[in-house]
Amino acid sequence: MKRKIVKQGAATLMISLPSKWARKLGLKKGDEVDIEEQENSLLVSLNGGKTKLETEISLTGMAESSIRTIMTNAYRTGYDRIKVNFSNEEQFKVLQDTIRTRLLGFDVIKKEKNSCVVENITEPSSEQFDNLLQKVFMNIDELFEISMQRLKGGKPVSDYKDTEARIQQYDNFCRRVMAKKSERKSQLFWTFLALVVHGQRDLYHLNKYLDRAKEKDKDALGLLADSKAIFDMIVDAYAKKSIQILEQVHEFHEKAMPKFQRSMKSPAIYHITSSMRNFYLSASPLMGWLI
Repeated sequence: MKRKIVKQGAATLMISLPSKWARKLGLKKGDEVDIEEQENSLLVSLNGGKTKLETEISLTGMAESSIRTIMTNAYRTGYDRIKVNFSNEEQFKVLQDTIRTRLLGFDVIKKEKNSCVVENITEPSSEQFDNLLQKVFMNIDELFEISMQRLKGGKPVSDYKDTEARIQQYDNFCRRVMAKKSERKSQLFWTFLALVVHGQRDLYHLNKYLDRAKEKDKDALGLLADSKAIFDMIVDAYAKKSIQILEQVHEFHEKAMPKFQRSMKSPAIYHITSSMRNFYLSASPLMGWLI
């Protein structure tokens, strides 16, 4: 629908609200609405669009990855209250662990024999998006440091599993905010963030391999430093909104890849190479977002 802009006073521009929408929500003179700017659009909502979105899902499989993926995507999609039907206590235990390690601000508020209700109770404000995105980057930095210490034969100061869990929580929250806002370029930023987190996931699997590795790969440490260099450039490009830095990512990647290819001889090198590849690929959607 279209509305004409009316000028009132020296600088105030006004439009009328659709009467059908106002009646549906019971709006009257003196009530307040929230207005959110989204690039070239304005979102007008009652109470900041805080009506809780609800859904119901049923868990039929026992695989931890399946339960985790179902719950994570319900959270990312923007649901605030989720009724979960399950068949046994084993499924419920996996569900609880997923909530604890993946769904920031959510918890089980009601449990019956074969169902429970999971709800948003202490979720951060969407205004915290930038801060939590920075926490994603900071914790990936920490995961690099843990990996380097272990490849040197030292004992890391932090548990890589705890670090990875924090990254997953913050990443899921950031994608949840993006899904709720649905801005024009959000799909590009979603892809950028997904590739960055895939890169850190390779570092997680590197550490899982190091848990059982009997010998350290002497080439791995230098290659890990190259992967870290690309990650640092990606973070710097985001912070400075710089396409020029992303161009340097491509140049660095082209020079580094022959070294990776010559050293492709162990699981450690495979995971490091994969992490570098994902960080490199994240430059493309970030560049599209910046343009």
